[in-house]
Amino acid sequence: MYNYLLKQYKIMPMKKHIYHIPYLGFHTRAYTFGDIKNGTPLIILHGGPGGCVERYEVLEQLADQGIPLIFYDQLGAGYSRVPKGNEDLWTFETYLKELENVIRFFGLKKFSILGHSWGGMLALEWVCKYPHEGLEKLILFSTLPSTKIWNDEHLKMIESYPKEQVEAILNEKDKKPYDKKLFKQGMKRFYDEHVGKKNQRKYIPKTKHFPKTNKEIYNKMWGFSELFGNGTLADYDVTNLLYKVDVPTLILSGKYDESTPEMNRVMKEKIPHAKWVLLENSHHGGYNEEPDVVLELISKFIL
Repeated sequence: MYNYLLKQYKIMPMKKHIYHIPYLGFHTRAYTFGDIKNGTPLIILHGGPGGCVERYEVLEQLADQGIPLIFYDQLGAGYSRVPKGNEDLWTFETYLKELENVIRFFGLKKFSILGHSWGGMLALEWVCKYPHEGLEKLILFSTLPSTKIWNDEHLKMIESYPKEQVEAILNEKDKKPYDKKLFKQGMKRFYDEHVGKKNQRKYIPKTKHFPKTNKEIYNKMWGFSELFGNGTLADYDVTNLLYKVDVPTLILSGKYDESTPEMNRVMKEKIPHAKWVLLENSHHGGYNEEPDVVLELISKFIL
């Protein structure tokens, strides 16, 4: 069914409703599908930090299965624009409180959350350290429980790279002078092998032009590449708090993902009610590489 839907586009999602939610003197841009007042909506937390929710357009089709949806661009990202010069806003606290602000704005009594990559970090930080009344189910998609585990796993993944490239990558990680050409060569290989190439996508968003990642946010919070987190999120670690995730949890990751099997195994073992599915043909963007499989997994889990 989903293959037919994705390839033929015969079934279109129901009407989109757009909102601009006041927050910290700016606005969080959100949009919804379905009856979020009477159903149990699924809130989508996008990656980055500084990415945009428009990248997850394929998930809109879950609304046709009766799952109300709430998408929103996090502050400073996507269409939730903030002028430059507001670097002090780019903190975990800003985005944790923004999530709660979105929940309050829509008056949600019960809801589920899907967090991809950084969005999964945000979801885990919120569930593990804050009251999360109303949360019914959680989906952790290509994410991580600890920046240290992420960095350690990635060190193993580049061991076979040419020595000069590894040296440039490690110098960048440690914020030392590095050869930019060698660094780019190593990073291209890593991105091709673990983030994925455009020609590997089965679903191409109909909205082809969407905002680029806000590098100001990304660089400050995460760092300057996907390989290593060396920004303000370097100390992120909820590994020993995962027992607090007290709702049914679906963990998704790709076989070739930068979110490695070891990271996902840790989450599977430490979260009490967790199921982990490894997507056999995916890198970091499994929602676009195996969209039919992903949509079916999410639909069965939520409904």
